[in-house]
Parts: sequence; structure tokens; C-alpha cells
Amino acid sequence: MNELLMQSTGPLIALFLVAAMFSLGLDLTLRQIIGSLGDRALLTKSLLTNLLVVPLLAIVITSLIPMHEGLRIGIVVFAIAAGTEGGPKFVQMIRGNTAFAFGLLVLMLVFTVTLVPLILPLVIPHAVIHTGALVVKLLLVVALPIGLGLLLNHLYPAHAARISPFAHHLSMFLLYGLFVLLIYVNFQEIMALQSSALLAGLLYYVLAFAAGYLAGGPDLHNRQTLGIMSFARNGSIAMLISREVFADDPQVLMMSTIMTVGSVIVVVLIVNTIKRLPQR
Repeated sequence: MNELLMQSTGPLIALFLVAAMFSLGLDLTLRQIIGSLGDRALLTKSLLTNLLVVPLLAIVITSLIPMHEGLRIGIVVFAIAAGTEGGPKFVQMIRGNTAFAFGLLVLMLVFTVTLVPLILPLVIPHAVIHTGALVVKLLLVVALPIGLGLLLNHLYPAHAARISPFAHHLSMFLLYGLFVLLIYVNFQEIMALQSSALLAGLLYYVLAFAAGYLAGGPDLHNRQTLGIMSFARNGSIAMLISREVFADDPQVLMMSTIMTVGSVIVVVLIVNTIKRLPQR
């Protein structure tokens, strides 16, 4: 039974991403996305935070806190994989700057696919990554549903408005199902996790969110948006890299999976907390 559930996590993650990206595409236009990236100062700080500061935080944290080498690599791989596909969905839930989050996501995914193969071998010697599988995955679960949503909203805005609530409810249902499933299938690994690695992971969440929040500038919605987009990384890409590049060390895949599960837990807590706070 557990084996079947573990095998179902991959398809469920893909279904959630497709539903989330399609629902976002239904609510946005290309003009909104391009216009949201017009603030060059905010965009520059966002990219520097996500592509430089956050990975460096993970490297420093895992260097200072002793742990198994595979666990250290798992945290670093997770931190380098910028651009979580579900980030804009969480931003939308707190009524943050969704258009900016969506535009930032597109840029970060492009950087992740092109730069991770170059950066990772510098951080972790002998790591060789083939980008073909990453490109196919991004096209299928991110680019295609986003494009369909945007196209439908452009050609038939009335139909898009009617479909949007259903798409949102479906993505939320899949999100909470994924949330429960990831905790269940990884429960033993989470409970048996090396305490130092757990401490490093928690410290990473706090500092990465704080780095994004501080880089967001004076606007509260931008701070909240960048905080979420900075600490929540692309767990599916991180797990793909861990499985393909570090197949000889299962600790790497286990840690990147646990970091993904933990980020889902933390982001749900953050979203629920922000939704209860008075918005200025």
C-alpha cells in the first residue's frame, strides 16, 4: 500500500502543478505579467535574492552545521532549484502581488534550467546534469498549462471567468491532498532525520524567507510575495536532480524530498497566518 502511495506522489504533484498553473493563466494576461516586471529595482533584488543569496545561505548553513554529506547535498540542491511552480498560487491565496510572482517565476525557471547545470558542479564536485528531462518537465507541467490559460483568457475572457473558480477549487483540493500524502509517505524518514540536518533545514526556511521579505521593499504585499517566492524552491526539480545525478547516495534524494515536504508545511502555515493578519 505504501509503495503504491509513494508512486502516486509524482503524478499528484504534476496534476497540482498543471491545475495551479492553468488557473493562474486564466486570471492573468501577458500585459499584466510584463507590466509587473517593470519595477527594475524590485526585479533586480528579487533575482539576486533567489539566485545568489538563498543558495549561499544554504551552503553556509550546511557548512557550519555538521551532518551526513548526502543530507548536506540534498539541502543545497533544494536551495539552488529556484522557481517553485506553486509559488504564485500561494501568493494568490494571500492576495499578494500575483502578477509579479508569476513573472518572477518564469524568469527563475529559465535561470534554473540554464544555470543549475553550470553552478551545481562548482558547489558539488563531479555533479553532471542533463537538462533535457528538466526542459520536458517544465514544458508539460508549467509552460503548456500557463499558455492554455492565458490563451483562453485572451480569446474567451467570459468563458475563462466561468472556468476559473472550478480550476481554483481543483488546485486547492489537489494541494491539500498532496500535503497529507507527502507527510504520510515520508513520515518515517522525517521522524528518523538526523537532528542537525533538521536544524539546518529549519534555519534555511527562516533565513530564506527573511531574506526575501527584507528585499521586497516598503510595500507589504511585495515583501510577503518575495518572502514566499524566495524560501519555497522547486522541489520537483530538486528531487529530479537528486535522483538522476546522485543515484549512488539515497540520502540526497531523501533530504531533498524532506525539504520539499517541509516547505509545503511551512508555506501553508505562512499563508494561513498572513490571511489572519490585518492587511495594510
